[in-house]
Amino acid sequence: MTRLEVDVRRRLSADFALHVEFAFTFESTGRIAALFGPSGCGKSTTLALIAGLEPPDAGRVVLDGRVLVDVAAGVHVPPQQRAVGLVHQDGLLFPHLDVAGNLSFAERRASGRRVARSEVVAALRLEGLLGRGVGSLSGGERQRVALGRALLSGPRLLLLDEPISALDEKARWEVLGYVEEVANRFGVPALYVSHQRAEVARLATQVARLDAGRVAATGSTASVLGQSREAGGVPNILRATFTNEGDGDARLAGGVRITLPLRGARDEVVWCQVSSGAITLESPGPASVSSARNRLPGTVLAVARDEMRVRLVIEAAVPLHVDVTPQAAEQLQLKPGSAVVCTFKTHSIEVLR
Repeated sequence: MTRLEVDVRRRLSADFALHVEFAFTFESTGRIAALFGPSGCGKSTTLALIAGLEPPDAGRVVLDGRVLVDVAAGVHVPPQQRAVGLVHQDGLLFPHLDVAGNLSFAERRASGRRVARSEVVAALRLEGLLGRGVGSLSGGERQRVALGRALLSGPRLLLLDEPISALDEKARWEVLGYVEEVANRFGVPALYVSHQRAEVARLATQVARLDAGRVAATGSTASVLGQSREAGGVPNILRATFTNEGDGDARLAGGVRITLPLRGARDEVVWCQVSSGAITLESPGPASVSSARNRLPGTVLAVARDEMRVRLVIEAAVPLHVDVTPQAAEQLQLKPGSAVVCTFKTHSIEVLR
């Protein structure tokens, strides 16, 4: 278990001052947390303060009981001694070194727990890249190398600053898969920064949402994203595994059946999303005839209301965000603990792969 405690202040300009306070506990069931919010809200600056690349004006950062910075006490551990690995948007690899050289540099400077280079190379599929110059790498390859370099530095915590923002759609989801694999395989917790809800919903189990330099909300990913008032709704990110039982037939967590709008090979894993506004709720009981092929029984966990919408967080083998009208919520008598059936059409699902 790893615990990160942050309470820092930093004035960035005459009209923008950052003051963020949050704490995350990383466990085996949730090794990735996220800082989420719009561009310019202070997410990247917060990472820089944790990494030691910028000094706070006031406050402290504590990792597993070790004080990394405490302005009042005069403590400021140098960045290279903090045992944190930072991955930037563009990877920031050393252009004069090949891939193997970039990895070796990190190994030589490792200050914390060490991981085997061979395991990192295998996990990130770097075997065929080791002799290549970084200038010849694609964006996705660069980020895989940057992730490997960060791992080999021996971090107790990975800091990922929008590492897929410059990649195309296919590479983005591929690199997210590597981030998940690294966190779980090597047991290294990660703090992931993004302004994209789909990325946060897929990766993180806990979130701090920033707004204008302040923490607007913290908690589980489902609860924090469920508070959003954005018109487009919340993207529900689903991990599905194809079976060979029929066209589009796949399974979610716990073996729950789902039908996707495409075919796939048996045991092939894909990522897909369905908007919170595309899901319809029904009372449990005998199913009526419907064109919706996907029916997931679940239980309401949380309810958030405004004048135009009721947003629900529902556990249906996987957490789902669902938007309904206040009238529908009243008719179904929705409250925490209510049993419901979530239905949605196959073609409301966007496959992200």
